[in-house]
Parts: sequence; C-alpha cells; structure tokens
Amino acid sequence: MQGRSTKLVSNLTEHVALTEAEAARAQQQVEQARVRLEHAEHARRFWDDLLTSLRHGHVAHALLILRREGDFIREARGTDDAVVQRLRAMYGELQTSARVSATNVARDLPSAARSAGIEIDSTSRHPTYTFNQGFLRLELDERNLTAKVAPRDGNAIEIGLDVDHIVETVRSQQSRLFERSLDADVVLRSIYTAYTAVLRAERKAEGYELPLRRVMSRLAKNLNRFAADEFNVDLSRLVQRGDLTVDGKRLHLNHTRDRRQGILLHGLESGGYVGFISFKTESKT
Repeated sequence: MQGRSTKLVSNLTEHVALTEAEAARAQQQVEQARVRLEHAEHARRFWDDLLTSLRHGHVAHALLILRREGDFIREARGTDDAVVQRLRAMYGELQTSARVSATNVARDLPSAARSAGIEIDSTSRHPTYTFNQGFLRLELDERNLTAKVAPRDGNAIEIGLDVDHIVETVRSQQSRLFERSLDADVVLRSIYTAYTAVLRAERKAEGYELPLRRVMSRLAKNLNRFAADEFNVDLSRLVQRGDLTVDGKRLHLNHTRDRRQGILLHGLESGGYVGFISFKTESKT
C-alpha cells in the first residue's frame, strides 16, 4: 500500500512538471501571437493611412507618414525588399511634388480658407495663422513640408503641408470645438461635482477657492471623455450666459498671473487668465 502511494506521488510530480511546461509553452505562444497581431494591426494602419492620403492627393501628408514609419519600413527589409524599394522611390517622388506645391502655400491657403467659410484672424502673418480669436493656431513649416494645428489647451495635430488637408483639419477642429450643443445645467453640475470632490479630498470647507486646473483634473477622472480645449469653450459659454448657480451655490472664477496655472477663456481673453474656482452660497438680499 505504501509503495502504491509513493508511486502515485511520484507520478503526480511528473504530471505537474509536464503540465507546467505545457502551460508555459502555451503562454509563450499567446505572447508570440499577440506580438504578431500588434505588428499586423500596425501594418494595416500604415497602409490604410497611406492609401487614404494618396487617394486624396495629400502628397505631403503621405510623405509625413513614410517619415514617421521609417523604422517599420526598415524592419520590412529582407522580408519584402521589392516593396521597400518601391516605397523609397515613392518617397522621392512625393518629396519633389510636395516641395513644388509648398512654393504656393502662402498664396493658396488664404483663398482656400475663404472658400471653405473659414475666417483667418486679421493678426495672422505667414507662416503662422490663427482662427477664432486666437483659439486655434496654425504653424506652417515649409522646410519640413508639415503643418501643426493646435487648439488652446488642446493637443497639436501634425499633418502634411497640403492646403486642402490643412483647411479640412482647421474646419474639423472648429466644428468639434464651437458647433457642439451645450447643456448648461449638465456642464455646470459636472463642474460643481468635481469641485466638491476636490474639497473633500483636501478637507477644505465649502466655498474654498481651488486652483481651476485641479478641478479640471478631477473632471477628467469623473467623465468618460474629457478634453481641456472643449472645457475651455464650454466654461466660456457658461460665463457669457450668466446662469452660474447650482443647488443654491454660484460659480465664481478668479484670475492668476501664472499662465501655466490658468486658462485663457475663449472670447474672454481681455479678462486675462482664470486660475481659481469656487462655489459660494448666494447671499439673499
């Protein structure tokens, strides 16, 4: 009986060792498959983006994609040298075409913007343009054949120096920022909720003046989607509407001289940077 028990223990040890080895091998196969999938998805995005740019005639943006994907293209060397050589030839052709087009960008961009119904701020000077009272900034880099569209408090978007693509991007950003419907009550309550959450976390009393960017950080945690540039526009619209009361508490904003700490509200730039926020009980008169 003792011998059978000893043999069973020995067999179990062998079974465990075998199972562990196979489980590790299966895990390794999963990791290898995941790497291959990520590589395949990267390749698909690269070819889709390049195809879209070429179909639209955005030669400078196609050139930018090839630059960004230099490492990916180099990795393909040896597995598909013919494709790599074609991409190199394409790069040269696109660069030549993009440089020719860039010589006319100072002339073509203003007229293309007007045709699309986009008003360029009067203070703009080539190669830097602004829109919507400076809220959107466009910087052209004719040497590198690129353009950057940067919303205030938002992330810059880098694209190729193709006039129609630039105009489309500016128009898209204007639509995203300024053509959204505003539910003032929902926005105001979400700000108040974030404000009170920060108060509790920092053990501050109701009405305490908090840094606005700290409340914005809390908003980013509370909401499924938060964009600081859209918040800037929404807060500005709330202030200009004047209805700033929630649960008997009124929103108050105060200014700061520290540009890094504050935000410059759209349409209210003359008032300076807003840096602090509080909600205080309205006094009854």
